[in-house]
Amino acid sequence: MKIRVSRTLVAILFCGLATASHSALAATTTLQYQGAAYGFLNGKIKADFTPSTWWNPGSWGLETQSASAGGFNMLDKGTGQSLIAWCVDVFTAISNKFDYTVGSPSQLNRSDDLQKLVNQRYAQVTDTKTSAAFQLAIWEIVTDTGGGYSLNNGTFQASGFGNAQALAREWLKLDGVNTGNYKISYFYDSILNDKNTSQNLIAVSAVPLPGAAVLMLSALGLAGLVSRRRRASKSLPGAEHQHSVAAI
Repeated sequence: MKIRVSRTLVAILFCGLATASHSALAATTTLQYQGAAYGFLNGKIKADFTPSTWWNPGSWGLETQSASAGGFNMLDKGTGQSLIAWCVDVFTAISNKFDYTVGSPSQLNRSDDLQKLVNQRYAQVTDTKTSAAFQLAIWEIVTDTGGGYSLNNGTFQASGFGNAQALAREWLKLDGVNTGNYKISYFYDSILNDKNTSQNLIAVSAVPLPGAAVLMLSALGLAGLVSRRRRASKSLPGAEHQHSVAAI
């Protein structure tokens, strides 16, 4: 993304004071941009890039901007862990290295649908096309304030992304299932999510099964192995003869 939004001195002072009290309560981390995770697809997105705020109550309406869709490789400087991040913020550009506040995905618009998307489709993200489709679907969910998800109308629209758009529309046909082994982590800029310093991001991580579930699955697997071995031994040549001799 190459989009930036200006702000007034009053906004800077207000957000700075608010951040001082908030940052003492929230965890922070530094994420460093390290390039595309799968490559980017370029196209156009249309949105209200100057959303109404308390210091700017007006709106300029929908505008069209160039955009690159796809996941980012990021390095968490605090933990040394690498992660793939996804933009949830079309209002500004990503910084190469930035201090983020760690928030809750429930702060995002339609967070339940975002979790459904992750649970149902994240495992299918493997290349440039699927990465772009996943990014477009994220933008549609968290940015569009209208009814359904289409990418063709409403307060977020996309064009020029080729086959990734059709795939994103298919993935946006979310069913009722909202269970899965994925966790969403949310990172927003340290100026109280005002979308003016660096893109707000999410990362997706697999949630390991609880220990009890692992033990249960292991026990079921062992029982299945024993059962298969018993069936195999009964089918061996001479098995019936061996059994009859033992009975005598």
